[in-house]
Amino acid sequence: MAKVAKVSPPDHLTMHLFAPGMSLMHRAGLGGLACTLRAMEAEFPDGNYPWEVQPHAITLRFGKPENARDYLKRLFEFAFRINAEGLITLPGQYEREPSAAVLADLQAGFLLTFLQHGRVRTLAKETIPVSYDPEGDGQPGVIVQYRKCSYFTHQNGWEEFVERTGEMTRKPLPFKGPICPGAVVRHEKFAADTIVKYPPDMVLPLYFALVGSLPLPVNRGVAALLVPEVENLQDFAYDRPSMTPSTARDCQIGNAADAALQAQIRIRSRHAAKSLAVPGCYAMTFQPTTWSKQQKSRVATIHVPPASDRVLDRFERALTNLPNRIVTRTVRESTGRGAQKQVTERQESFRSNSVIRPVVAENLALGRPWYAGFTKLMTKINPATDKPYRDQLPFERKGLHAMISDPKMWDEEGDRLVVEAVHDAIGRRLGQIRAETDGDKPLSQATKNRWERFRERLRLELAGAKTEAHVRFALTDLFSRAGNNVVLREHWAKVLPVIRKDWQLARDLGLLALASYSGRGDTDESDSKTSTNGQ
Repeated sequence: MAKVAKVSPPDHLTMHLFAPGMSLMHRAGLGGLACTLRAMEAEFPDGNYPWEVQPHAITLRFGKPENARDYLKRLFEFAFRINAEGLITLPGQYEREPSAAVLADLQAGFLLTFLQHGRVRTLAKETIPVSYDPEGDGQPGVIVQYRKCSYFTHQNGWEEFVERTGEMTRKPLPFKGPICPGAVVRHEKFAADTIVKYPPDMVLPLYFALVGSLPLPVNRGVAALLVPEVENLQDFAYDRPSMTPSTARDCQIGNAADAALQAQIRIRSRHAAKSLAVPGCYAMTFQPTTWSKQQKSRVATIHVPPASDRVLDRFERALTNLPNRIVTRTVRESTGRGAQKQVTERQESFRSNSVIRPVVAENLALGRPWYAGFTKLMTKINPATDKPYRDQLPFERKGLHAMISDPKMWDEEGDRLVVEAVHDAIGRRLGQIRAETDGDKPLSQATKNRWERFRERLRLELAGAKTEAHVRFALTDLFSRAGNNVVLREHWAKVLPVIRKDWQLARDLGLLALASYSGRGDTDESDSKTSTNGQ
């Protein structure tokens, strides 16, 4: 009987981007490994590297089989660091380490996705404040809170890839949540029999998915995870640092689509000097669920394709006109009692996210008109504040009006004309109310009250419309009561088909016009001129 030849331990490890079984997360992880190796080349520019990064494969060369332990240990120690301030730093994600405020936000994203379980990271109990000045004018800075990290599971991940002899293992390795968010054992009682295992060349890339992807916090309990589509490892290693926000303001996102399009814009700006396609990505949302409140589960995923210049140009306008706000408030604090009581005041700033731009981003990412579904902003409750979204719309009215006034934001002229017609009607109706109530007298509180009731009644009529007939009645009733409408008189043939074709779209346009109206009744100031275009 012939003896079975003993297979020599491997002296290298080759991982292929499109090998069978390589999922989206595997490919993003292999891209993250390429980014890490590129960062190592920049830090140690001696030109003789024991690895090779090809467009579709990476080869790690150990020299001798028993050198695998030291090789992987050095690789992981470089890739997964904690700086002196107790913040996780990943050199593969950026060309130079960002500020502490940015790292604190990035760490919050890690803790809501990859490192959400307490067993896979060690955090201090107390929180550390980091202040940054978003305007650069020396005013009180915005405070970002974080807890110092002293360990996370990726740091010693190299241990499971090597044997006691220091050689690379050939055994299948477990596929677990900390290296692939959303991958969980269905039941702990049967973990040994149901856990998924992969060969080492498919598990190693998953550790570097922490580098290749981009997790960002939406708020304390919700995070967005961007997993880019990696098609060329060399190009991705060039693109990936641009995805990471460079300022704390850029870390503010409203939802996953908002984060994805912001990342694509940052990559496009880098490509100004090099012609490359902006990669697409999958934008995932992680948040607690009613059936598992102790962890953040993946509850939604949308594919954001390689965006066209038209889509990115429109989103860039939305980013300019609907920015996240820095709100400053006065906080009063008292010390002592009675005659010894002293009251001091201090300025405190915090970040307030746009509520309109996330809707715009999701619509653009899914190929819909940017104003589709605007109705929900006029009817729904914001889960982050437990208050209606519409309460925050006045803060963004000016930016919203700038967007609808920009011809490049519209594909269909009829849609734009519907908004202009509603603006005209609102302005004229408010003028009628003013004349009926005050005549030639100064603006009174009674007029303001009637203006407010008129706007609320119009909102309820449109938002509550559930049929084509109801929407048509709400709009035509507004037009008829407002009197002579310049837009309708000149463009009725273009406005009417929009109202007849898609009643839900017409409802969105009507509410968009109401939210963006800027003219008579927008402020408490008197306006003696009739507005025909919302200005």
